[in-house]
Amino acid sequence: MIILSEKRRKKLRKISLGIGTAVMSLLLPTCNSKPMTIDEMPPVMYGPAPDYTMDVSIQGIVLAENTETPVPGIQVSVKDLSSIVYTDEEGKFTIFVPQQDQYQLEFEDVDGAENGSFGPASKEIALEENDSEKVWQVFLKD
Repeated sequence: MIILSEKRRKKLRKISLGIGTAVMSLLLPTCNSKPMTIDEMPPVMYGPAPDYTMDVSIQGIVLAENTETPVPGIQVSVKDLSSIVYTDEEGKFTIFVPQQDQYQLEFEDVDGAENGSFGPASKEIALEENDSEKVWQVFLKD
């Protein structure tokens, strides 16, 4: 936890004028006197910011094939696109992608043996008009 004096907070706020709001949204919570819990932290998404007016969301859950238990910490990406997200503690993910008919989702275990060792996998999906709320299931082999 970082606790800053009022003088340092003012200085940081002056510096923030030249820094994008996305970066500052990550820095400013550290200025609070109360530490954030993991549940209070915003989700992390890598790649270009989603355009919510033009993009669609793909939601899913990653499960271990043998036990059908959720697998956290799996990297989820879409072939030929730069967005990357990771499954949460319940194995769930949401990724925003430009509108297309078909997507090839790619899954990779990047945390080693921490949550089990899983081989890479991919799943081709085709989105239809009413699929925006659909939760896709993906099973990974140990």
